[in-house]
Amino acid sequence: MATEEGLVRFDGRTFKNFDHRNTPNIRTPTFNDLTLSKKGGIYAANSNALVYAEFNNLEVFTTPTDLGPIRFTAITETSSGELFLGTQNGDLVLFDGHDFKKINSPENLKIGYIRELIAFEEEILIGGPNGFFSFDKNSGKFQSHDLLIKKDVKSITVSTNKKIYIGTKVNGLFVVEHKKVKKVDLPLGSGFENITAIEASPSDDGIWIGTSSNGIYKFLDGQIISFANINSSLNEVWDIYEDNQNAIWVSGLGIGISRFGKAHLEIIDEKAGLSHSVILTTFEDSERGIWLGTPGGGINRVTPDEVKKFSTQDGLSHDLVLSVAQRGDYIFVGTGNGLNKIHLPSLKVEKVYNREDGIVEEVVYCLMKDSKDNLWIGTINGILQKLTPNDELKTIQLEGELINAEIIFGMEDSKGVLWFGTFGNGFFSINDYEEINHFPIHEVAPSQMATCIWEDPEGDLWIASQDGLLTYVNGNLQLFGKKDGFQFETIYKLIPDDEGMLWISGSQGIQSVAISQLMALKKSSDNAYRISSTLFDKSDGLLNNEFNGGFHPSGWKLANGKILFPSMEGAVIVDPKNIKVRSELSPPYIEALKYGNNEIDYKNGIRIPAGITFFNIKYGNIEFEKPLAIRYYYRIKELGEDWIDNDNRNIAYFSGLPPGNYEFQVKSEQFGERSEIASVSFSVEAFFYQTLWFKFLSLFAVFILGYFVKTLITSERLKLELEKKIKSQTKDLELKNQSLTIALDNLEKHNKLLEDVAWTQSHKFRGPLSKIMGMIKTLRNYENYKNVKLSKQDIMEDIEVSSMELDKILRELNTKLEEKYEK
Repeated sequence: MATEEGLVRFDGRTFKNFDHRNTPNIRTPTFNDLTLSKKGGIYAANSNALVYAEFNNLEVFTTPTDLGPIRFTAITETSSGELFLGTQNGDLVLFDGHDFKKINSPENLKIGYIRELIAFEEEILIGGPNGFFSFDKNSGKFQSHDLLIKKDVKSITVSTNKKIYIGTKVNGLFVVEHKKVKKVDLPLGSGFENITAIEASPSDDGIWIGTSSNGIYKFLDGQIISFANINSSLNEVWDIYEDNQNAIWVSGLGIGISRFGKAHLEIIDEKAGLSHSVILTTFEDSERGIWLGTPGGGINRVTPDEVKKFSTQDGLSHDLVLSVAQRGDYIFVGTGNGLNKIHLPSLKVEKVYNREDGIVEEVVYCLMKDSKDNLWIGTINGILQKLTPNDELKTIQLEGELINAEIIFGMEDSKGVLWFGTFGNGFFSINDYEEINHFPIHEVAPSQMATCIWEDPEGDLWIASQDGLLTYVNGNLQLFGKKDGFQFETIYKLIPDDEGMLWISGSQGIQSVAISQLMALKKSSDNAYRISSTLFDKSDGLLNNEFNGGFHPSGWKLANGKILFPSMEGAVIVDPKNIKVRSELSPPYIEALKYGNNEIDYKNGIRIPAGITFFNIKYGNIEFEKPLAIRYYYRIKELGEDWIDNDNRNIAYFSGLPPGNYEFQVKSEQFGERSEIASVSFSVEAFFYQTLWFKFLSLFAVFILGYFVKTLITSERLKLELEKKIKSQTKDLELKNQSLTIALDNLEKHNKLLEDVAWTQSHKFRGPLSKIMGMIKTLRNYENYKNVKLSKQDIMEDIEVSSMELDKILRELNTKLEEKYEK
């Protein structure tokens, strides 16, 4: 989109703006026109430059100074790749890929401001306030067209049948056929005098026409097609574009840009004459009249001819209508205050059943006719009643856990068993003997709400709930939801069509799924198995995505094969035959990697500086119809094979990724269809201490340190062992020294003893002994001594005394020796 605030790229979800603030060489943000390039991108006419843009890459071509001041206002590319630009001054400029060349027009033409340029065959068609002109590339000549001189040309287009259409302000629409210009007759007074935009439709020979005050129209085969729903939201239309999905894009005064796609769904609402916009219950009678119950407007019967309304003023017992059924020529209507009986041929309310007639509970949530022509009436407080073909009312009081049940749904299976859903008590069945079998579902579906029950082709049951879709197979319940491929889990109604599809209404729109896939889902033991379901919402024509349920019937298959659902804004009709197959989902694109305030455009070899621990990668898909229905999965290949489910978020955040080389991969999924994988390589740089060589050196240093530590420890251990050995030897030596000391001490004592003995011998012992020996000698020579004064008797006594003294000395010496040796 070319805007006054920059060149804008849009993928259906995100706008990205390119202007003078983020693109070098762009001096002004004003862009006036753009054209698709045969190179793959686009060329855009900036006020001061020519810009080529392809995804995030922009190349800016500025005009040389010798061309003077130039303001580009229009641009077109020829089939041969030449670029022509129009200027504010009426000049035509040719760009050959390298150089700009001004093409001077004759002064008498006075082309003036060039608003439109269209390349057609060998001509360049020119439009502006001064009229319509053409430039022949071969001859180099300009030509004016008298019928359009001085007429303000707002837009030019070439139809698929090669007719040139010119829209003007005030003067309406013109067409050029066979080189002749003529006025197109359009209805007067419908705004066609002020045509502000025209665009050829690639799907047919039609022309889209935008007006200054009356919205848009399509001119096809001489007829004008109006679009009331679109025009109510449009002011002055500036431009129109039809894309390859036949949706139209419209820009204009005060409306920005809008996309209008073809509605896949039909809506019956108050504009069609209904008494209320909210529809609670739907039904089709045997005459193909559609009955629509409302929360306060009674009930409406819709036919191609009229809308017939029934309310309390027409005899209806209450204007809150919750359920509808037919038996014979009568339509039965359940309300907030009793059961009503309407005669179909006369469309008259003939009878109201209330408490006096045997109706126990007057709020009738559910009406269902079985194969035996019984009319079953579901109410609150566990009350189920049966109106027999004889018009007799029979009450079936539910018991146990169903004693307070609100009965909101009823159906009969292929075996004649009746099934009823409740609001908060699961579901139950009734056989031919009116035996009741209750099936609580709280273990798998906490809401315990069973809004609808459908029997599949294999005879198994599918139960709609607020928690998802349950299957009841061989007595076992299993719950399925978004993880299995469903678009939403609050489900109200299940209706199969004639094309093998099941249509499911709920709180977020309508989803459809192939019944064959449901059969495969219930049998699959693979937890990763996913169905392919398609969502229909406002982008398909819904006025409100929320449908209604909790009443019966809350949806109906019409006789013509279409499906009818009640919603918060009208009754919705789906024509399965009119639903086109969706195109293949394109692979996602990777926009940029961002950290802090730095954003790096998508390219391989992105380097994240060292120290950056938090960054994100932005990606997206080109999807204009349902961008919010796309689910993304991403992974870092080097971190594992598992994919991270990122829901609809288009940014992946990363934190604490260690330095290294990585490959980011992303894929998208929409309605069960998965795209190809898009990827980008990047690296997280490391600080010097995070590098391999640093780690190697650190490891080497640790090894060396370990070696020295080990050597030191070994040395210390040897030292300790030596000290221990020395200490041990020292202790042995000390013990030996002690022994030696003791021995020396003993020796010293022995020596002392010897000394004592010797002393005793030399002193004490020797004296008495010498005296005895002398006495004995004297006694022996007694006669020879003349001077002896002692008698022999005295000498003998002295000898005895000395002998006794000697004996005493010997005993003392012996005692000492004994004491010594005892020690």
